[in-house]
Amino acid sequence: ARVGAETGRIRPIIHVWSPMKRIFLLLGIPLLSGLLVSGCGGNNSDDFVDTAFIYPRAVHAMVDSPVQTFSIGPSRFVSDIGYGNVSAFSAFASFDTSVDIRGRLADLSRFEIDTIEGLTFQTGFEYTFITAGFVDAPETFMISKQRIRRPFTEIYIQFAHAATLQDDLEIYLTAPGEDLANATPYATLGRTEYTSSEPIPEGEYQIRVFRASDGEQIYDSDVLQFFRDPNAPEDRGGRDWFFCLLDTVDTIMWPVKGLLTDGLNSFSVAGAGAVSSLRARNVAAGLGTVDVLLDGDASDPLASGLSYLESSDHRALVPDAYLATATPAGQPSDVLLESTVLTSSGAEEAFYLIDSETQPFGLLQLEDRRSVITEGRLGIVLAAPENQVVSIYVAYPEDVDVEQGEYGGLLANRISPPFVFSRLSRLPGDTLVTVTLWFNVDDDDGSNDEEQRILGPLEINLAAGDVRSLVLVPPAPGSSETLQGIVLDDL
Repeated sequence: ARVGAETGRIRPIIHVWSPMKRIFLLLGIPLLSGLLVSGCGGNNSDDFVDTAFIYPRAVHAMVDSPVQTFSIGPSRFVSDIGYGNVSAFSAFASFDTSVDIRGRLADLSRFEIDTIEGLTFQTGFEYTFITAGFVDAPETFMISKQRIRRPFTEIYIQFAHAATLQDDLEIYLTAPGEDLANATPYATLGRTEYTSSEPIPEGEYQIRVFRASDGEQIYDSDVLQFFRDPNAPEDRGGRDWFFCLLDTVDTIMWPVKGLLTDGLNSFSVAGAGAVSSLRARNVAAGLGTVDVLLDGDASDPLASGLSYLESSDHRALVPDAYLATATPAGQPSDVLLESTVLTSSGAEEAFYLIDSETQPFGLLQLEDRRSVITEGRLGIVLAAPENQVVSIYVAYPEDVDVEQGEYGGLLANRISPPFVFSRLSRLPGDTLVTVTLWFNVDDDDGSNDEEQRILGPLEINLAAGDVRSLVLVPPAPGSSETLQGIVLDDL
């Protein structure tokens, strides 16, 4: 089934199209530059493999783990890599025989996740270390292969199965749209298994994955283009692709996703179809019970009869721009608020309905709800007070002394709402959040600036594995407070 459409055309190295031929994913993320690390000797051009060195990299595929660090003996070659990411190749001489993988806790200390011992490294070889499984039951495995001597013009591809929640998988690599009725899988892989790296013709491809146990399709890449680098001389520009299957932790269409890298650039390939996810959350006390519609479609609302502090179920959507409207329940023509929502491929998002002094508005949060076994995770959505300047402090109880005006660590200093913060990693136990309001900041005299506490310290208890959001919104009608904090469970 290794079919490629050889066209002779020169194109960018890779793009992905949806069935409508609209580019929907594959944002290139350049990794650490340089495949040979300076200071280690050797040649840093692309036409040389220095056989004095080994070339290690790492893939973080452990679904409930915090960021990870990888060391060969005393030499750290990857620091704090997050889930679903791959590092660039390092290059150094090593005579050690073990690899140590450690996670980082929320207090920045490290703990041991796994150790691989009894290794024998060969210079001139590449080593890919993949952490699958769970923190308390790791399934780390290693892939080794001889580094391709530069220059080369071929396209190579290698597959690995690191999806902890899946057993044996059948992988098809075909021309786009090819009927699979009589096709043979390119590979059938059990968890932690992988193929060799093999050359394929330049061209357009489609990767489809099925469970071997029941034949159910669980992934479709749609159209991928594998071409040599068009800017390279004729005698080089090849690509050595590695495609790793990982668990999808968001509520999207496919239970697995692809991590694709050529050793220098990496891409998260969520797949074809409805691979973004959206839900509505009503934190606007003044709106009452509402329906939330996408593009005015009252026949299939995102949320129906959504009351204050309720959240709708997640809806899988094709990544696109949608007009979200909130209307009184059963009255689709009476629009209370509207907002354009841009859903992102492979991501969960939440659309918050927010009160304001003038008219209600919507705010979008990238949810990132992956539960981590060693920590609690807290998102903060700042939606009030309007037209004011505030600071936000996040701390553990021992770092707070209100009488002395000490509120702990400063998350944000002198910002104006609205603002959505990425999730914070917190040690299990109590976290205190304090919000202050700044006065006299509009003049040029900083000596008279005054900071006044308007919320908190608000105590939020987070157990290991918890994922929660603190939403800072206008106070309930009739309240004398400046700000209200609402804690929502995101799982």
